This record gives sequence, structure tokens and C-alpha cells, in this order.
Amino acid sequence: MGELLGQLSEKWESFEVLHFPKGFRSREPNGECMIMMDADLAGCISSAMKGRLDDRRRAILHSRIARLGAILPLIREDENASNYFTLLHETAMLAAEIDDARRA
Repeated sequence: MGELLGQLSEKWESFEVLHFPKGFRSREPNGECMIMMDADLAGCISSAMKGRLDDRRRAILHSRIARLGAILPLIREDENASNYFTLLHETAMLAAEIDDARRA
């Protein structure tokens, strides 16, 4: 578990220095507000770094991971946005893996 938490911490630190992609404050691929996507996942990741997620956050994390996974192919033409949201997606998936391991 310690190794996974270390990986999560590294990914999170890499993500935190990135700037939210220009143009995505108002862009809504597949009708999804990317600001809320970012905020929801960031909150869940931050919580997962501190301990086991409650049922509400766990549900949000898993649903947002699925939604973002479906959106990523739609934003590939914007390299900055693709890099930003891909790292967010990877970090969120690692947070979910850690949360799942805590429940086992």
C-alpha cells in the first residue's frame, strides 16, 4: 500500500502545478462541465490520500473516472488539455485503486 500511496503523491504533485487548460472553462465536451469534473476528482483524490473514502465520494470518484475516460478521446486535438485531463484521470484511477485496496 505504501508504494501505491507514494505513486499517488507523486502524480498529485505533478498535477497540482499544471494550469487548468484555457478554453475549457466554457467548453463542455459531451455536455460535461470540465471545471466540475476537475473539482470533483481533485476533491476525491485529496480525500483518498488521507484515508478511506466514504460511500458518496467513492461513487463520485468512480462515476467521474468513467465520464472522463469517455471524454479523453474527444479532446485529443488540444495537447495541453489532453495532457492535463489524462494526468487527472490517471491520478484518479490510482486513488480508486488505493481506496479499493483499503476496503479489501
